[in-house]
Amino acid sequence: MTAPMSGPTERKPTRTELAGSFDAIAAAYELGRPEYPDAVLDWWDELGAFEPGHLVLDLAAGTGKLTRLLPIVCELHAVEPLANMRSEFVAAVPDVDVLDGTAEQIPYPDDTFDTVLVAQAFHWFDQDIALDEIARVLKPGGGLGLVWNEDDSAAAPWLAKVVDENCLVAASTTSTERPVVEALARHDAFGSAEEMEHRWEFDTTIERVLADVLSRSSVSLLPPQQCLAVLTRTRELIEADLGAGVESVAYPYRTVAFWVPVAGCL
Repeated sequence: MTAPMSGPTERKPTRTELAGSFDAIAAAYELGRPEYPDAVLDWWDELGAFEPGHLVLDLAAGTGKLTRLLPIVCELHAVEPLANMRSEFVAAVPDVDVLDGTAEQIPYPDDTFDTVLVAQAFHWFDQDIALDEIARVLKPGGGLGLVWNEDDSAAAPWLAKVVDENCLVAASTTSTERPVVEALARHDAFGSAEEMEHRWEFDTTIERVLADVLSRSSVSLLPPQQCLAVLTRTRELIEADLGAGVESVAYPYRTVAFWVPVAGCL
């Protein structure tokens, strides 16, 4: 089959183009992507992220996969730069305002939030500029939470084949790449990062898995025929392992989360 990434003679999409590709597949993102495990929310809560009355910002909130899980004892806000993602957000989380904005230009005044959260998006940011902005809108004593759901391909033979053949895992989407940790460590507005990891299974369906694959930037930017070939091959790989006509799928994830306090506020 044709690999999802561009050939050696073709121009590869820029980071901006890859990040912007989610606007065209917002509905697939909402259908296919999982939410986040309770273990991460509980861990952040233990670290003081969700005290009653706290102002919490979900930055680059997408379709609200994280926002809808946040405790209502907090005052919740969201920022998302892509119009179609915001539309999906409004449908899914109607009680939380979502503003047009970016991590590099957050549309809120200084010292607004007790907690800023970023789910599945920090790798798309201009990280040093974004951390300046996040530090600006955080109150003294506040903190930054980051989280990624990553394919746990070691946990299921069918997923290992899908990830390998479809090139779904790229360096830009791996949260534990050292550059992410280094970006946090070198910024003097923040203290030492704490990290947790949680492995779990998402009960989903084959159609939602295909929507998830379609929502990956390495797939969504392909020409239509190549994109269809990736989805067809994904179904074949799943059915070869789990059985023809399978509907229910236990999708294994490895979720990695960070908590970074404002410097001097451990």
